[in-house]
Amino acid sequence: MTKKILITGATKGIGWALAQKAYSYGYDVILHGRNATELQQRKLELAPQGERCTTVCFDVRDRKILEQELQKIDRLNVLVNNAGTIADNWWSKMTDEQWDTVIATDLTGVYNVTSRLTAKIVPGGHIVNITSQAGLKGNPGQANYSAAKAALVGMTYTLAAELKRKQIYVNAVAPAAITAMTRPVLEKFRQKNGSLPSMWQLGTAAQVADFIIQHVLSTQKTGQVLAVNGTRQGYWLPAQYQRMEER
Repeated sequence: MTKKILITGATKGIGWALAQKAYSYGYDVILHGRNATELQQRKLELAPQGERCTTVCFDVRDRKILEQELQKIDRLNVLVNNAGTIADNWWSKMTDEQWDTVIATDLTGVYNVTSRLTAKIVPGGHIVNITSQAGLKGNPGQANYSAAKAALVGMTYTLAAELKRKQIYVNAVAPAAITAMTRPVLEKFRQKNGSLPSMWQLGTAAQVADFIIQHVLSTQKTGQVLAVNGTRQGYWLPAQYQRMEER
């Protein structure tokens, strides 16, 4: 039976690169997006004859429409929570709208989708949450984004523990890649500082997609936060408790 993969935010960036890679590996691909026209265009690009490709169209914040669309899915092997947004600002200037938009999309949106699909994921299946190094180390001007992505790491650890008995593997990927979403942020940093730090080795969306297909979906490990920065690959260790010296 052909494996099914649902990728949220699949019309651009990492999501679209992953859709192409998964399709080339023989997956039945379910594309998700908010714009019906863009979704149809991507479907035609991926599968001109319509084979092995379907779409679901909804805003991850809209539970009513989301539930209607997800009823189309009978079973699932892989869920990739990739949909996300940014609304950057310094903490002293951040608005309620900027905070709420990012938390609702990047965190609550993952809950909305995952909670309604977990029962449809077959044993041996995978949930992959796309997080960010901002959620692990923080990033100035991105308190909302960092908070959402940090919470996503905690959700990954928890779901990995809870779903292990069902043989569902839950991992997170923290990529550093140049995409339509990250390019404006990088350009703003470059304009202000002249160049990007040498330690910021940034890869492409295609490299991230390749890493997910070849490494993340082939593992039987769960509860990991994996990193891919261009050709560099690794994983983040969970925070360890260290007792302070008593005075």
